[in-house]
Amino acid sequence: MNAKYKVGAVVIFCYLVAWLDRMAISMAVPSMMQDLGFSATTVGTIMSAFFAGYALFQMPGGMLSDKIGPHKVITGALAWWSLFTAFTGMVSSLSAMLVIRFLFGVGEGVFPGPVWKMIGNWFSKKDRATANSVILMTVALGPALTPLIVAPILAPYGWRAVFYILGALGVVCVLLSWRYISNTPYECKGISKSEIEQFEAEKAIDAKNADKAMEKATLGQLMASPAIWILFVSVLALTITIYGYLTWLPAYLSKARGMSLVKVGVMASVPFFFATIGMGLSGWLSDKYFRNNRKLLVIVSELLGAFALYKFFNVVDMGEAQIYQCVAAFFLYMALGSIWSLPVLMIPEHLMGSGTGFVNTGGQLGGFIAPMAVGFMIDYFGGDYVAGFNVVIGSAVLSALIVAIFVKDKKKEVVMPTIAAE
Repeated sequence: MNAKYKVGAVVIFCYLVAWLDRMAISMAVPSMMQDLGFSATTVGTIMSAFFAGYALFQMPGGMLSDKIGPHKVITGALAWWSLFTAFTGMVSSLSAMLVIRFLFGVGEGVFPGPVWKMIGNWFSKKDRATANSVILMTVALGPALTPLIVAPILAPYGWRAVFYILGALGVVCVLLSWRYISNTPYECKGISKSEIEQFEAEKAIDAKNADKAMEKATLGQLMASPAIWILFVSVLALTITIYGYLTWLPAYLSKARGMSLVKVGVMASVPFFFATIGMGLSGWLSDKYFRNNRKLLVIVSELLGAFALYKFFNVVDMGEAQIYQCVAAFFLYMALGSIWSLPVLMIPEHLMGSGTGFVNTGGQLGGFIAPMAVGFMIDYFGGDYVAGFNVVIGSAVLSALIVAIFVKDKKKEVVMPTIAAE
């Protein structure tokens, strides 16, 4: 296996554990509400506390990885958030829970920037969107696996045990990161000479297609670019949809649809296997068929996902609802994967950590807004979950409109022949 794929495999596993850690609380919500007496609004606030820390430390994590390299930042972030995952199972008061979830969010917030820095350091632009979408498959696979992993622990041992076990799993990630991840191919022990030569040849091709002004840009110039702010807002709107759906789906199935814990686990899990497929395909489709019109894939995916999500919340038959939920998950995560092909290709490598961290700050601001907004709407309309989910449907449509109107198509790329390694 090529060294870059080994590094990618470790990053994928760590990202998957990150999603298990952050999604576990969604499965634990019904038990926590009963055990601690929290209302829907209170639970929404607890969920949003995570996103406050997560959003605030996106850009600092990226800037730190630009300065000292992604390896140490990734390893440190893994250790930090694993500790606070375990702490979540120890607290009972609202104030302590808010602090712990905020600090947990800080650790996970530092993580994405250096991951995108790794993608920039290890992969050329011809397959960077594909690499990005494969790693981001964990964004869908994590929610798919979470109910299947958490439900068997939750039923016999309670919600606190879930966080202790996941915290221990984080220790495994720390060890893997320290052993196998390196900042660049040149620092990787055991990498072959032919892989280095292939890497250098692909980087030379990238240089021929590069936006010369952007490649020399400072962080201040990047932040002054309208393009980076358009990406910020469009990702924010889409992630209101993603996180509003993710964080409240188990509670909706339990409270509004009256499902048992076991059925909730299955119903909440199956659509995200379809989402994993959609996410994985997004980068390949973007690189292969939408290279000169990447925004089209984003727009179509967002609108189809929003329509299917609307149907899911408004049909009575559960079989039909399950079909619509799978379709919605497939297209919404295809939209998420394809929208992230835009910044990883636009932002220059020397600013990849900082720039992607800034765009992802918008995404996590959406994650901060979504749980509270949905929880507020549910309480305001007397427990009507459909009213709450109208927020997430409208946000997907808004993101599609922003991309359609403001994102400019890139000039046609010069596709250079791939130079085969000896």
